[in-house]
Amino acid sequence: MNKFRKSWSLVLTIAMTLSMLVAFTACSNNQNDNPSETTVGATEGNKETGTYSISVETKGGMVLSGIDVYIYADETLTDLKNAGKTNEYGKVNFELPKGNSYVVSLSGVPKGYEVASSYPFTGNAAEIVLNSSLVKDESLAGATLGLGDVMYDFTVTTSKGETLTLSEVLAEKKMVMLNFWYTTCTWCLTEFPIMDQVYEQYKDEIEIIALDPLDGAAAVKGFQEQYGYSFPMADCQASWAATFGIVGYPTSIMIDRYGVICVVESGAITSQRPFICAFDHFTADDYEQKLCLNGVGDLVTEQKPDKIMDTSENIGALINVGDITVTYHPEENEKDAEYAWPFIADEKNGEACLKASNSGIDGSFAIIYADIELKAGQAIAFDYLVSSERYSDIMYVIVNDEDIYQISGVGSSEKWSSCYPCVADEDGVYELALCYLKDGDTNEGDDTVYIKDMRVVDAKDIDAATYLPREAATSKDGFEYDYADIVLNEEDGYYHVGSPDGPLLLADLMSVTQFNEENSVYLMTYDGGLTVDGKDYFPALEQYANYASNAALNGVCTVTEELAELLKIVAEVYGFEESEHEWLKICKYYQAYGTDGVQLVDPIAGLATFSAYTATLGTNVETNYFLYDRVIMPRGMFAKFVPEESGVYRITSRHESKEGVDAWIFDENRNVLLTYQMDERNYNDSNNVSMIYYMEAGKEYFIDIAFWDVYETGYIYYDIEFLGAEKDIFTLASPGPFTYDSDATGENMYHVIAGGIKAVLGADGYYYHDLGKDANGNQLYGSLIYADFTGVTSLFSNPIVSVPSYNADGTPELDANGNPVIIKGIIDLNGFDFGKSESDLEIIAYLKQHDNDVEATDQYLK
Repeated sequence: MNKFRKSWSLVLTIAMTLSMLVAFTACSNNQNDNPSETTVGATEGNKETGTYSISVETKGGMVLSGIDVYIYADETLTDLKNAGKTNEYGKVNFELPKGNSYVVSLSGVPKGYEVASSYPFTGNAAEIVLNSSLVKDESLAGATLGLGDVMYDFTVTTSKGETLTLSEVLAEKKMVMLNFWYTTCTWCLTEFPIMDQVYEQYKDEIEIIALDPLDGAAAVKGFQEQYGYSFPMADCQASWAATFGIVGYPTSIMIDRYGVICVVESGAITSQRPFICAFDHFTADDYEQKLCLNGVGDLVTEQKPDKIMDTSENIGALINVGDITVTYHPEENEKDAEYAWPFIADEKNGEACLKASNSGIDGSFAIIYADIELKAGQAIAFDYLVSSERYSDIMYVIVNDEDIYQISGVGSSEKWSSCYPCVADEDGVYELALCYLKDGDTNEGDDTVYIKDMRVVDAKDIDAATYLPREAATSKDGFEYDYADIVLNEEDGYYHVGSPDGPLLLADLMSVTQFNEENSVYLMTYDGGLTVDGKDYFPALEQYANYASNAALNGVCTVTEELAELLKIVAEVYGFEESEHEWLKICKYYQAYGTDGVQLVDPIAGLATFSAYTATLGTNVETNYFLYDRVIMPRGMFAKFVPEESGVYRITSRHESKEGVDAWIFDENRNVLLTYQMDERNYNDSNNVSMIYYMEAGKEYFIDIAFWDVYETGYIYYDIEFLGAEKDIFTLASPGPFTYDSDATGENMYHVIAGGIKAVLGADGYYYHDLGKDANGNQLYGSLIYADFTGVTSLFSNPIVSVPSYNADGTPELDANGNPVIIKGIIDLNGFDFGKSESDLEIIAYLKQHDNDVEATDQYLK
């Protein structure tokens, strides 16, 4: 079985094992033959004893562990015979005198379960089944609820003015999903349309209540009126988020017909199938409770294909070109075959082709194998057209166990591209596997890949830039190795293969290699350490592992002198050979074809200061950009800028972004010199950044501009301008960060914590930026501190005084009657009227915004 099949089988095996584990520990009704049964000894040693078994479970079939079980002689509960605690299977065994009848009493049962004072026990086994119902007359505020807990009852008023009480809803529906969100949550906006579509199918049996703990009733009402979602939406107390331990939005809480929290899903559900599988589970007539430890994914079932693969002969007649000997076959692994979707005949752009048939099937894979005869120096070639979600729904191109290419995305034009995944080193049959693997996220384009023109060509005829992996250590028998000739290029600081301009040497730090076929170098050294003669080398290696985990080629890092020395230490500590070259078993390189000698670009370009891009002074410089085509953590890439003259420079970004960007300036040691915090008064582009900083000639500075949302992809362009030897700018004295504290109950939010400069009163009666004291103890004064009465700061959305509003071109903004539009200031909004409470001011503001509509304000306050 090749590596792909091994990897795929391992993924499926782990998934099935986890699923079985969850089902067994959370749902098992089997009370016999449990390996961890607990037997409590008898109390009356003179009588013949026997083993008696007590199990405790819910009406929904979920076992209850950790319950205290007491055995008494009779219902008076005065003569205690034995006691124990249910194990992970909800069971406890006792040794008791035979021939007697007993009663059982329970203690430690969670809230929400109906427990009798005692239960009769006449045989040698008793199964106690507990009903559950919502906990009444207790507030969600201050409670702590999670998976497996019985939910507390609550009442909310929806944005449409309807009153919803959870217990009344559950009396009519088979489950309720609470969805915690807020109005400007990007992922909530992604999830809601999908959730709404599925809700329409299931609303007779389930209910969704979308709860906003952040924005208030008016904002929720406006949101629902804008988008028109059909499921109920309401605001709720801010403390409810803490009740469920919510740290990110959206979060979904699924409550079953028995009132038990069975699913806590953090993050957006971005396709219909997880909702459908979950709602089918909870509404089934034969429903059994299941605690989903891994979220809603535990309920998503695989779909078996409804299509079959054509014969090898018919496929060959459809896509083969020229003199080629090839056999096509489907997935043959017995465990995986029933879920493997085939590639099927189709037509694209008027041309006959194959396509992956699993379009629209979440968490599925389509696969086809081709065994192709090659002569040494010949290459496999085929044409493809991919139309899928970039970096999520991917076609893997695998040759003889090795993942060669990963192809995804929707191109700007539907143009066929050529792929050359293999050049034969020797005559033989080479196995090509094409696997289109879909995640459970959104679909884009046709949501599939197309394949045509399978052929064999000479390597010299490869006409597209092709880079094929080669091992730096090769062996035919697994014992004797030949090692690549490596050379250090003094200019770029990297090792190359064959010559200073040859292929880059890459260390595979995050995957199994020839050095160790069971563990990656990173995990090996993380678990076992990397200490020699008392010095710990792991922190240095870990930094390179971070580069590798963020690399454009996943898991590999370009080899510097330092990394080479670290890998030699790895070989010394964990290796088996005495060869000084054994560390090369960790390494590979990419041989170039069809490039006129141009080698693969550095896969960690921009991730380290030594691999930083070059930043150029000027505006609209074509090379001044960052391309984010993958998630990079810690965020961002580096561009090195070396000013030719000392002075003040401005760095501004240009991009199209959903959420905006963040930016920093670092020194050569990665120390932060400046963090952009929207602190320049006259720069009002909230999506872009403007960093002004004094830089010294000849010194290296590293610019980092990254999307605020780490999952956002695309280009960020930037300009660098020289402003002069010096520059006065207005910046906020306290740009943040700002946050809020709360009292012990979590109810009342108060007191702002802010970062910023220190202020000192000067002899002239004005406040200045406190720069501390010099060596002689004299006070050093910085800039005067100004109060900004007309601008909008990062803390308040209104100026202190009322001011006219201006258009983007600088002209005054006028209303429909031609009168100037005025932005109300905090003074006019009574913000400085300390005779009124914060609640008073909120009521006054609401009345003003709604033309003194007392009835509407009263409803809002309710």
